[in-house]
Amino acid sequence: MSGTDLKKTYLCIGASSDVCSEYIGHLVRNNPAGITVLAHSFSRQGRFDELKKSYPKAQIVDLKADLSDADQVEAMIRSIRDGSYDIDHFLFFPALKFEYMRLKELDLQRVEKSFAVQAESFMILAKEFFPAMKKKENARALVMLTSYVADDMPPKFMTDYVVAKYALLGAMKAAAAEYGGGKLMINGISPEMMDTSFLEKLDPKVREMSLYKNGKLLVPSDLFETMDEMLSEDFAENGTNRKICIS
Repeated sequence: MSGTDLKKTYLCIGASSDVCSEYIGHLVRNNPAGITVLAHSFSRQGRFDELKKSYPKAQIVDLKADLSDADQVEAMIRSIRDGSYDIDHFLFFPALKFEYMRLKELDLQRVEKSFAVQAESFMILAKEFFPAMKKKENARALVMLTSYVADDMPPKFMTDYVVAKYALLGAMKAAAAEYGGGKLMINGISPEMMDTSFLEKLDPKVREMSLYKNGKLLVPSDLFETMDEMLSEDFAENGTNRKICIS
């Protein structure tokens, strides 16, 4: 398939998230001759052990860093440099576990941590890797956002998550304006509510309302066709945010 060309090198930040980890499996299975995946996670190490055993031609390199700590992000960058990896695909999927936050119960420390994990770490990594990627043919970057930044109004009581995602949207747009539009295309995806472990603290009534309204929730594999398209050499858009709806 055009979106999963052979011998590509993917830097996947937030690789242990349900969506990114399942997409890595999709990439590996569709490239039997092997690809290189630099898979970052923080708290879920070993997630790709079985995949490595099943597909020994794929080079899956585990990276660990707390993205809320800029020093750890820089240390991860140094380890990538030391490996001399030629990155041409960049996937950015990290987020803190969802928790409700009302403005009247504002926790600025959590807001700042959520900002650091998403927008700040993205900018640090973009500054490091995008200058080289923009010189590579058919380089692609894809950022996980949310339908909350694509809709007119987000849900209530999600202050830190919504603030961080809007900041990440701005960072993605700024990177696309500065580095994208030639050989490198930098874009975002904004799925509606998904059935993943990220939402384990979501009020069950909210999940039930979405199920009643739409008949289902998105699952990670529902995103793969769009992700393949946006990472393919044929995708010529830059700086876009593609909303993915339940159909």
